Amino acid sequence: MGSTVIHSVLLFDGVSIYSDASVTFDLESGTITSVSTTPTPSTDYPSGAAVIDGKGCTLLPGLIESHMHVHNLHLPPGASEDDILRSPLRCGVTTVCDMHSDPESVTKQRKAVAEELAQAKKSNGTVTMSDLKSSLYGATIAGGWPKPVVLGHNPTEELKALVETWPNVTVETAPDFVKSHKAKGADYIKLMQENCCSLAMPTGAIPVATLELQTAVVNAGHAAGFPVVGHALSVDMTEVVLKAGADGLTHTFVDQPPPQSTIDLYKKNNAFVIPTLTILASLTNELQDWRDQFADLAKQKKLVDDFTVQNMREAMNVKDAAAKLEYAFDTVKRLRQEGIDVVAGTDAVAGLKGSGIGPSLWMELLLYIEKCDMSVTEALHSATALPAKRFGFSDRGIIAKGKRADLVLVKGNVTEKLATLWEGEGIVGVWKQGVKAG
Repeated sequence: MGSTVIHSVLLFDGVSIYSDASVTFDLESGTITSVSTTPTPSTDYPSGAAVIDGKGCTLLPGLIESHMHVHNLHLPPGASEDDILRSPLRCGVTTVCDMHSDPESVTKQRKAVAEELAQAKKSNGTVTMSDLKSSLYGATIAGGWPKPVVLGHNPTEELKALVETWPNVTVETAPDFVKSHKAKGADYIKLMQENCCSLAMPTGAIPVATLELQTAVVNAGHAAGFPVVGHALSVDMTEVVLKAGADGLTHTFVDQPPPQSTIDLYKKNNAFVIPTLTILASLTNELQDWRDQFADLAKQKKLVDDFTVQNMREAMNVKDAAAKLEYAFDTVKRLRQEGIDVVAGTDAVAGLKGSGIGPSLWMELLLYIEKCDMSVTEALHSATALPAKRFGFSDRGIIAKGKRADLVLVKGNVTEKLATLWEGEGIVGVWKQGVKAG
């Protein structure tokens, strides 16, 4: 196995932009062996290296989708699960972060990813699946979130029985919950904080975790070396997660504009937010034209199957009457102004209305630019170096010597126009740990 050189390319390394750069990576180790931000003579290329002329293209780190779910609970019986990790890789997403799935599903998918990569290296073949990070199960409580959303569409006896096996975390069992997750290979801990006040359900319709419980889980998570993030869709629930000491929120809220108290808590914790504007738009039944646009795009480029194309067009439409997507836009703008990190994620799930794993991240990033005043490079940063930093994924997210060779080559200048990712030739090459995606 040899090296590959991409030369004369516009490089966005996850933070900064360089013109006429060269990047060399090694197939056997799966890592980047050199980065030059000035023209490199061909005599300096490794002997026998495969050489790619990157002129007219942009080279990016593999994108990171920081909020999705790898389970199949929203799919109808018999529906294919093949695209859960394949459709994101087609979109340049080399890492996905699952935010609540059963350990069996995660283990099954991780095994498939590892076996595929090993076989590709052995046979000089290609890969088709994104890398998978996971919280495993979130710190659920008896009868609490996300039970209503999972049981809402198809409450079969089998599904009810499965939900009953979810953790029932208490203050006393929080340390054991975290210890068990660490032993099973979790990458971070996920809290669930939901009272339904932003949803088309009566406020308090389900049991709600207490501040005491969430603090116990956060403390146990931090003691074990985990980042801890939390679900919340309203201001009051967001503040509970932040008062518990969490490192980030896996949604922003839609029930009201951002109050100063919430901003202050974000700043106190140095917490980050994963806005998930794509799924919030489905929740509030707004931005139908955006859903149609990206569904059309996904169909045209054959990124997902026909079921998912139709699924991307539909909306959950489960909001409380007062909830507005505009509040989410305003909150992201305000958090940015206050120096709070915004990390890209969509809450995409196979079968969840309004989402398609992979194309939804493109929509999410464009929403940051067009609705939240981000620059293109800031949006790209939110899906590369920033999530890697905030989740502690020290081996990826940036193009630098010694990092994983998770790379995306795009025809044109993505740093000036995000739509270059999908317009025209779009993505012309993806590598995961130095192995070409096929």
